[in-house]
Parts: sequence; structure tokens; C-alpha cells
Amino acid sequence: MTHNDIKCKAFKMARLTFACLIIISSLVIPGCLSTKQTDDEIIWQDNFESGDLTGWKIIDEVNDVEESHWYVEKGFLIQDTDFGSIRNLLGTTIINGNSDWDNYTVRANINCTDDDFIGILFRYVDENNYYRFLLSSQRKTILVDKRVNGKFTTIARYGEEEWQYARFSATIAVYAEDIKVYLNDSLFFDIEDSQFDKGKIGLTSISNLGSFFDDITVYSEYQIQPVEKKLSIIRGPYLQNVLDDHAVIMWNTSIPANSIVEFGLNKDSSQTLSSDQETTKHEVMLNGLKAGYTYYYRVKSNTIVSDWFSFESYPGNNTAFSFIAYGDTQMGFLRHNELAKQIGKHEFDFIINCGDVVQRGPRADWDLEFFEPMKEILTGKPVYAAIGNHELNSENYYKNFSNPAPDHESYYSFQYGNSFFIVIDNAKAYAPERKYYTEYEKGSEQYKWLQSELASDKAQSAEWLFVVSHVPSYVGGGMDLFPGCRESLVPLFEKYDVDISFSGHVHGYGRGEVNEVTYIITAGGGGAQNKKGSEEKLEYKGFQLVYNFCDININGSQLHFKAFDINNKLIDEFTIEK
Repeated sequence: MTHNDIKCKAFKMARLTFACLIIISSLVIPGCLSTKQTDDEIIWQDNFESGDLTGWKIIDEVNDVEESHWYVEKGFLIQDTDFGSIRNLLGTTIINGNSDWDNYTVRANINCTDDDFIGILFRYVDENNYYRFLLSSQRKTILVDKRVNGKFTTIARYGEEEWQYARFSATIAVYAEDIKVYLNDSLFFDIEDSQFDKGKIGLTSISNLGSFFDDITVYSEYQIQPVEKKLSIIRGPYLQNVLDDHAVIMWNTSIPANSIVEFGLNKDSSQTLSSDQETTKHEVMLNGLKAGYTYYYRVKSNTIVSDWFSFESYPGNNTAFSFIAYGDTQMGFLRHNELAKQIGKHEFDFIINCGDVVQRGPRADWDLEFFEPMKEILTGKPVYAAIGNHELNSENYYKNFSNPAPDHESYYSFQYGNSFFIVIDNAKAYAPERKYYTEYEKGSEQYKWLQSELASDKAQSAEWLFVVSHVPSYVGGGMDLFPGCRESLVPLFEKYDVDISFSGHVHGYGRGEVNEVTYIITAGGGGAQNKKGSEEKLEYKGFQLVYNFCDININGSQLHFKAFDINNKLIDEFTIEK
């Protein structure tokens, strides 16, 4: 078989496999197949429960301004720096195993929350001789190559569609000249190559801030057998848009099914809303809710029934309330899990997320980074999310949230109690040259809408007026990093007496005041705090490089604000009296 034959065979196999994978929801570790093996077939494994790197050898393949950072935490082997060169496809590797291993299957569970390259090395002879599997969702690249005397040759490549999963399994079987690569237990590449007949195994990260590996196992034999995919609820239910006399219930199922919600003031006398349209993304609006009551609900899809959950309906216009504000929950799902536990200790009515919910919006899997850490909270508390630059204006943002403005869902407003909230879409302030971001500057449709909303009776008669965006107008109450915001947004904030501008984007926490407008940056939901230049942010006035969230209590003409770190330690506090 020629080199071209190998590529063609792998490419055709990849297209068929990828079509199968795209259909399947990414909300659990998905796959068309399940696996079967016995302990007798395992020849080596590491589940990283010991908390150290005993037996592993780290090799940094390029010179870089920063060091790689491999470590073990909470059962994961992690590499969380941008170390590496995308141009040369070289980064940092970590090696283990036996040089005499010849015929084996290596399997790893991979959590890749960044969007650059992550992979597995196999039949590793030395630093200049090995096979390598690599994947990057952002670059629409999945490949197998070999390095011979330091030179790389690609032997299989797929680059038509973006890989949809932040969490997946990779299995590589090498027996004699046959190399098979399975992703989520479906055959992706089938290659013949005889360059190397034995060697160790390894893992690699190239410019990837979010590389998480788990349960690395080497088998002498490994069997994969097909099983039927069964209906299950794989996300939610979760709350959206609990305003006025309505609320939206959303959930996802593994395969298409109908949508049923039972709800009421108690479980015994519930009403039922249903739709026979089969879908994997379910969205049902409950109408006619009484203000300030506890409602119970559960969801059904065909034969699947959820537990009962409860939420508080909109309390009315003159009721004290509180809300949580935070953002940039992308990549660091371990940190987001910890932060969610601390948020859950507080009493509040809803959550504001300042954007960058996930690292890569076009990737279908939003669960690992956002919905799973928040799953216990979102059954009873709604979230209102701004769109960030990392959402890339993807359709997934619009599918995953049900915002109050159907005509322009990425910017919207709502009234809650005596306060008026305006959520805007200003990701373009970060990258003005990118056409896919929504226009927000003077003359744009969004700008005209924002000006109209700020000038409206609802906004001007409200006791408190808040604007939520992803990109901040100021950092540290004065540092101007995004001139588009200063030129287009700040004059409106000052003219129409905005009380607080909430933003994210600059990872950490910051507060400042300019011309009687308070500017809060709460970008501490999990986004990397060790990126190049992060320490320089500490020079900004009022800025702290910490994971954080804010708890804001509104009681008539008094606003009490508290900011907490990931350990629920108070890091900032102030009160405003109107």
C-alpha cells in the first residue's frame, strides 16, 4: 500500500466516523461504541490518584519564554501553559512505559478545554523517533504522523470539520504494521506503517493551556464491541428567563425525544406542558406564574423522567433581591467546580455571567466547562449570560441560552425588582477586525438599541441601572485597554447614570470608579491566570489576580456589594446609598 493509499483510506474512514460522532451529543463522554476488557489484559496503567509524577519523564521540545507545567491534581495529569510552537507543531511531552513494548493498545481519557494541540505518542523510541496522534478543534486538524531522525511525515490527516468534544477518549492499537486510531470508541484512522515496531508511550501538549489526561492504560489486547445508544437526560434541566409571569425550562437528551414539563405549586396538583416534536435540545416556557411563589417541576422525554426540582418565580417590582455576578468560566473546569460550590453557599435569586462561558464556542461540548460545574445551582436559579469573544458568535450560544430578546439574543434587557439590567454584546471591542463579532460602536444597530434602552422610562425610573458586557471599558477604574468601549459606551454610561458596569475578559478581579460610574471586572470563573503577561495586571489599580465571584444585594435605595475568592474569602466590599 502506498503512502497516498494510506491517507485516502484514513480520510474516508474519518469522514464516515466523524459524521457518526457529530450526531451524538457531547455532553457525556460520547461514542457509538462501548468497550470491554479484563484486568488480565492490562500491562500498565496510571489513573493519577497518587498525586505525583513518579515514573514520568518530561521533555520540552522547543525553547520558549515560559516553562511547561506538568502536575497531578484531583485525578488528572495536567499541563496548563501555552508552551510550544504551533508553526513547528512541537511542544512539551511526558513519557512513560517500556522500550520493549511491541504490540499493544494505549487508551486515554482526554479533557482538552483549550483549543490548540493535544495528543498521544506511541512506539516512542527516543526524542527524535516516534509515532504521534494530534488533535486541535480550533484548527480543524486531526492527524497521525511519525518523527524519523527528527523529521515529521504525516501519514493520516482529517481537516474538514471541527472536533466537537472537549472531553473524549482516544484509543490507539498498534499490532505489527497495523495502526488503528479510535476516538470515542469509533474507528477514525486505519493505517499501515512499519517504521517503528516497539517503544514507550507518551502524551503531548502544544500551546495548550487546558490539557487534562486521565486513566492512561496500556493493554496487550483490547476489544471494542458496538452497543445501542439509549435515551437519557445528559444536561439539566436548567432554568432560564424567570421574569414577569414566566420561566423557561431547558434540558438535553442523548437522542431526539419529545418534551414534557410537569409543574405547579406542589407536586400533587401539577399542570403539564408538552411538545411532540422530537429534539435533543428541549426548551419549554411556563406561563401564568404567580409572583413570589415556589414552583415545583420535573421534565420528561419519552420514558425518561427527571427528579422534582423547584424555583422561585419573579418576586415583584418592590421586593429586595440579590444576584451573583462572575465570568470567564472557560478552560479551568476544576476551578469552576470549586467556585460553584462556594457560590452555592450564598442566597441569591439569579446569576449574571459576563461571557467567555467556554473556551471555544463552536465546539458543541459546553458541559465540561460550564453546565456540569453549575448543574446543581441551575436547576433552581436562572443564569443570564453575556456573549464573550471566545463564544465566537457561535450558534451554540443561541441554542444553549434562552434570552429575553428573540430578535437579537446576544444583547437584551430585563427588569428585576427595582433594577434594570442591560446585557450587551461588545466582543468586537477585543478584536475590531473580526467580521463575525456583532457591531456595537456608534451608528450600529446595537448602539441605537442601547441608547434607546438607557433612555427608556424603565431604565430611568429604576432605582438601580446596570450594564453587563464581556469586554471592560476600564481596567482598574482608569486603565484604557479597549478604546472602542471608551469612545462608544462610556459616554452613554455617564449620560444616563449607569450605576455599575459589570465586565469580564481580563482574568481576575478589579474595581474602580470614573465619573460616578463604578466599573467591576469579575473574570475569575476558571479562565487561565497563568497566561503570558498575567502578572503585569497586578500593576492595574484595584486589580487582584484571583478566581472570584460577586454577591450583590439590593434593598430599596441601598446596594451592598461583596466580592469573594475561590475559598469564599471576602476580598472586596462596598455599600452605595441612593
